Amino acid sequence: MKVTEMNPENARWYCLHVVRGKEFDVENALTAANVEVFVPREKIVSIRRGKKIETEIPRLASYLLVRVVGSAEAFLALRHQKNVINIVGCDAYYHVVSDNDVAVFKALSDGLQAPRVATDKSIGQGTLADIVFGPFAGFRCVVTAVRWSREARASVRINVGQEGHSTPFDIESMPLAFLKKL
Repeated sequence: MKVTEMNPENARWYCLHVVRGKEFDVENALTAANVEVFVPREKIVSIRRGKKIETEIPRLASYLLVRVVGSAEAFLALRHQKNVINIVGCDAYYHVVSDNDVAVFKALSDGLQAPRVATDKSIGQGTLADIVFGPFAGFRCVVTAVRWSREARASVRINVGQEGHSTPFDIESMPLAFLKKL
C-alpha cells in the first residue's frame, strides 16, 4: 500500500478510528506498508512492587493519524486494514488534520512539556462545545463526562456529516483545554 509515492506534495493527514488497545499494532502494520503514521503518545510512570515503570500510551485512545494522498484506493485500503474501524469523517468527506496540529502533537511526543492552559471550569456533562485544538479542531461536540485532575479531560461525542445523515463517534480522553464552550 504505497499511497504517498505518486504525489507526496498532495498527501494530507487523516485520522483513523481503531480498536482500543490496537493503536500500536495498526501503526506497525501501516509502517510496514510504507504509510506515514503517527500515534500521539504520552509517557506514564507508575510504581509496581517498588520499581519505577515507564510506559507509553496513546494520547488519544482509539485514534491515530495517517498521511496519504486522498484517493478511493487509499481510503479503501485503510478501511480494510485489520483493527481499523473507520476514517474520521462521513461518506461525503473525510476530516483533514492540519499540519500544524500534527507538528504540535509530534513536539509533545518528543518530550516537549505541554504549556499549562487555563480550562473553562463551567464545562460539564451536556455542554455543547467547539473543539479548537488538536486533530479534531473544527468539530462541534457534546461533552458526555469530565474528569478533573492535573490535566482535566473530557469524554465527548462528535457528529460528523449533515443533519439527518450524521455519523456520531466518541472520544474518551480529550484534554479539556481543547474545548471552547458555546
